[in-house]
Amino acid sequence: MKKNVYLLSFLAMSLLIGCDNNDENKNDDQSLDNITINSDPTTLNQRLDLTNSGVISVENVSVTGKSAETTITSFPLVQIAEVKPPVDANGRTLQASHVTVNGNYAYVSYITRGDVYSGAIDVIDVSDPYKPKLVTSALIPNTDIASLTYTNGNLIIGGAKDVDKDPMLMGNPAIVFNMELSSGLLTDRLKTNYLISRVTTDVAANASNYFAVTGDNGNLYKISNSTKAITAKAAMADLRSIALTTDKVVTLSGTKGVNIYDQSTLALQKTFTTSTDVSGAKRTMDIDGTKLLISEGPKGLGVYDINSGSKLQTIGITTAAEDNVTNAVSVNEGYAFVANGALGLNVYQSATQLNLLGSVGITGSSNYVKSSGNYIYVASGTGGLKIIKMEKPSTTFANCITYGLYNQGRDLILNSSEIKSYQGATAINSAIINSGAVLTHCGSIAVLSNLTLNSNGTFNMRGSLSQGKYQQSNPTELIINSNAVLQIEGSVVIWGDLRLNSGAKINFIGNDSSITIYGKVTKGSNVMITGNYKDTENKLK
Repeated sequence: MKKNVYLLSFLAMSLLIGCDNNDENKNDDQSLDNITINSDPTTLNQRLDLTNSGVISVENVSVTGKSAETTITSFPLVQIAEVKPPVDANGRTLQASHVTVNGNYAYVSYITRGDVYSGAIDVIDVSDPYKPKLVTSALIPNTDIASLTYTNGNLIIGGAKDVDKDPMLMGNPAIVFNMELSSGLLTDRLKTNYLISRVTTDVAANASNYFAVTGDNGNLYKISNSTKAITAKAAMADLRSIALTTDKVVTLSGTKGVNIYDQSTLALQKTFTTSTDVSGAKRTMDIDGTKLLISEGPKGLGVYDINSGSKLQTIGITTAAEDNVTNAVSVNEGYAFVANGALGLNVYQSATQLNLLGSVGITGSSNYVKSSGNYIYVASGTGGLKIIKMEKPSTTFANCITYGLYNQGRDLILNSSEIKSYQGATAINSAIINSGAVLTHCGSIAVLSNLTLNSNGTFNMRGSLSQGKYQQSNPTELIINSNAVLQIEGSVVIWGDLRLNSGAKINFIGNDSSITIYGKVTKGSNVMITGNYKDTENKLK
């Protein structure tokens, strides 16, 4: 059976009503048809790509006759990897659709463009901050996976299945799977609920129940975690997204706006309108305290008071174009990340109003975003998934509390014998520490291009340092010249090359310091490397 799927910006799913199904509360225990689970690290990690890895900048563009770009100095970011999308058994490249996170595991879902149903789920382990691992992947034939969430050791999976491959569907492709995990990894043990509509567009869960929303004239469903039976439902047109508070269920309709239900009974408590969206486009929303952030496609991002329904802020699309649309939003610890299609990823600081920090250029298109912990996951269609790490200070150094935040602009230059000390999170373009100068930085610092310590210069680095880009045609370098000293108390990741000229010194402090070097290391004579350290790539030997 052909599926009714639009591709509007991201993955725009047609949510046309299906045939009436008088037995939608049926569910069954089954293994997915011919599901293929791959846990071989060698083949899986061939899909990890470091090509665009390294420090990335957040650009704030102001227009005063011409555009001027300034790298934000308080929000360091590092792209640690891209995950290429899987290819199904018939050679079709799948497309990332959704991400959910539990602890150190990120679960990524995939669907297929066009009329064919074919999906997958990846599990990515980010317990090693700079070395993510693809630990398991499942190819799921005849099924598109549109969304997923984690609860109680299970994945709740929403999507659509080819009705010609499963007679239980009775003309309605929409399904919800409850997949039992094994120590966080995928299995083929699941319970299936068959719903009314062409696709289950989104799912959410708490400790007792999980919830699903389906299409055009579809429904909000409440399903028991223990029995896997549907215990309540509420009809609503054109449902796109779902979110939970402690006692409420919030749904987003492309034509009917926001509806808020009692979580126990699904009794409708409140409704308010938002911007009417184009038909079928997938959108998301997220909750930030009493604010509800909604991706509204060509209208940009809408911020609403979740209690009154009043609109607090509109963040429009700066440049009109077919692929310039707000597809998704994710809130994490005082920041909001907004996927704007071909315009990339915008980063906002959350306060009374969202304040723009800047934009992150995304190769391809920014179609979906999820941020959790220290990570930002950005789906870029057939370009796969980008994993970006926020370089947050992990340690507070007591003897650094009197230091100020960095405030010297995008290029840090210390003149001869100058002494400067900073703390916190710092992102800069480049750094030069000249003869006799001393720089102390406590916290996290990211340097986009070159970092140079000239003769007798000293850099006391406490916390973390990320520098450069991976395998560029014009490689970035960390250069230490004669009698210059890099003192490391913490972790250093050099994405480009390290050049240790004659007489250069590196001193590791403490017992837990580490260095990771992805490029080549060039050593002159009389180079001194002292202290205890872990050399993750064995480049300093």
